[in-house]
Amino acid sequence: MSRGKILLYVVLVVLFGGLGGGGGYFVSDLYNLPHIEQLEEYQPSQITRIYSGDGEVLAELFQERREVATLSRIPLYLQNAFIAAEDHRFYQHRGIDFRRILKAAWVDLRTWSMAEGASTITQQLARNLFLTPQKTFLRKLKETILAIQIERRYSKKEILPMYLNQIYFGKGIYGVGEAASFYFEKNISDINLAESAFLAAIPRNPTYYSPLSHPDHTNQRKEVILKRMRELGFITEDEWRRAKQGFINVITSEVRKRKGNVFHAPYFVEWVRQKIERKYGYRRLWRGGLKVYTTLDLDLQKKAEETLVPYLKENNHQGALLAMDPHTGWVKTLVGGRDFAESQFNRATQARRQTGSAFKLFTYTAAIDSRKFTPVSPFYDAPIFFKRGEKVGKSGEIREEGKYWSPQNFEKHFWGKVYLWQMFTHSINVSSVRLLQKVGVSKVIDYAHRLGIEGSLNHDLTLTLGTSGLTLLEMVRGYATIANYGIKLKPIFIQRVEDQKGRVIEENFPQGEIVLSPQTSFVMIDLLKKTIDYGTGRRVRWLGFNRPCAGKTGTVGWPKKEITDKTIDAWFIGFTPDLIAGVWIGNDDATPLGEKMTGSAVAIPIWTEFMKRALKERPVKDFPSPPGIVFKKIDVETGLLASPQSKNTLWFAFLEDMAPPRYSNQDKNLSRSIIWKWKFLPHQ
Repeated sequence: MSRGKILLYVVLVVLFGGLGGGGGYFVSDLYNLPHIEQLEEYQPSQITRIYSGDGEVLAELFQERREVATLSRIPLYLQNAFIAAEDHRFYQHRGIDFRRILKAAWVDLRTWSMAEGASTITQQLARNLFLTPQKTFLRKLKETILAIQIERRYSKKEILPMYLNQIYFGKGIYGVGEAASFYFEKNISDINLAESAFLAAIPRNPTYYSPLSHPDHTNQRKEVILKRMRELGFITEDEWRRAKQGFINVITSEVRKRKGNVFHAPYFVEWVRQKIERKYGYRRLWRGGLKVYTTLDLDLQKKAEETLVPYLKENNHQGALLAMDPHTGWVKTLVGGRDFAESQFNRATQARRQTGSAFKLFTYTAAIDSRKFTPVSPFYDAPIFFKRGEKVGKSGEIREEGKYWSPQNFEKHFWGKVYLWQMFTHSINVSSVRLLQKVGVSKVIDYAHRLGIEGSLNHDLTLTLGTSGLTLLEMVRGYATIANYGIKLKPIFIQRVEDQKGRVIEENFPQGEIVLSPQTSFVMIDLLKKTIDYGTGRRVRWLGFNRPCAGKTGTVGWPKKEITDKTIDAWFIGFTPDLIAGVWIGNDDATPLGEKMTGSAVAIPIWTEFMKRALKERPVKDFPSPPGIVFKKIDVETGLLASPQSKNTLWFAFLEDMAPPRYSNQDKNLSRSIIWKWKFLPHQ
């Protein structure tokens, strides 16, 4: 730059300063400057934080890392440190400091450069908000005019926090609030004198004075700022000496050990992030400084991850675990896969997989609620055939290859005489298809949707075998309706959302809908408890989980006929009175897990270990029975009321007036033959 231009620069700056508002508005008009009134509604970009239910930060979402701090929260030490470092006559000038301008101009003339800074805090604010950092004569003129306008409209106590919340500290950090949190892991109000001078050293050149890359440079400038504060009378001699000796503990990247901006529960966080972005938009999510308080229990989440993830990595499978409170719908844990960095596909909420026998819950619930069946209704488990493409009532078409479709039992044999409770607890497929045929496919689909299933369901007799693709979230919700005695709840991930000023803009409460009687629900709870005590869920007891609990397995076999013992989907969904959890294990490409990898062998151990950890400190509770339920001791062999001669008995819950009317010793011969008059031939 020529000597003439530099002299002109000095004259024009002084001239515009003397003209004040009139000259300022003229030049503003001339150069099409932004309107200062924009500051009235100016909201700097802030961090959106997602919290767990107990207040831990799960994730931070931002384009600029910034936490806006009011002037009352910013210590006077920190305010004065910046004034000493950047503009010691801040409270005396009116936007531009003529003394500094003349001094800077003299230095620039002597050195033939524009290296000497003369910008006040107000000028820096104008530049940061409205202009580019490019060092040009025109930009300097605009900066000066804008600074004068800002000072005419706002007080010093308004300008200073704008500046302190806007300045850049490197590493994507904006504002003193976030700088204190990032570099010291401290609240801004807790910053001491030495730390204040240390932070004030960085913005002059965030790369050169970076505490992470060049801590020696930062400390040298900190010493300069402390000395300047003492010279200006901002601190005493004793304070200066103590601050010089004070230790600055900078949190390094290694200590921070943050994985991106998500610190915990990445699958859960991503699900919540998508919900927030859909509702409030991209800009508000990433720049709006929202506070999102979720339902996640971080302690339970860690227990879930510690239980599921090592198993998946050891066996190179995928899986998911989701737990929620059945009485509120609050989702407490969500693990959507083996490794979020490896795959962001959420297998708890997005993967639609066949559910196997876990779907039988809906068939049997519809049967019990019809009051045409009881836990001891007799059936006969024997071969049954349907022609390919044949219409079965209103159930739709059977879509199976070959001339006939015949459901098969997992055990490859038929049970003969069975009772409904045995069909359910042992997941007997053939007699369950017969039950579905009697109840009606349409009715079972209606019950499944009523209890919480939202996906489409196969409208044929394979329905009860779990051939429809459903998510783990749907299945857990459906089971939760039973656990909540017939009250269906909407799964809740977000408790409330606050804007950057702390105003609540969204709040979610449990939304219950009565879809089933508590009596029918309790009969199903009793059957689910028997599944764990005597049926396919016995491994829960073998593994030492002795609390009252209810649950059901699901196993989906390899569809190819030449491989009949391999599993592609393994499920277990179970609950205690106050916590429900579901586990799914499989592979994304639906390749087999291996032989005999059933829901009992694969999913139950994970569920049991998680529930042991989750409930370790909680009191043991049982499921209370509602009015309208009667308990009867049943002779297991006859399905009738137990007599003194009965050797094998169990207590069952019945809907009122639905218990067997006779005792077993009165009808021994009848009980063995009454149901065998049915014809179990190929369906005609």
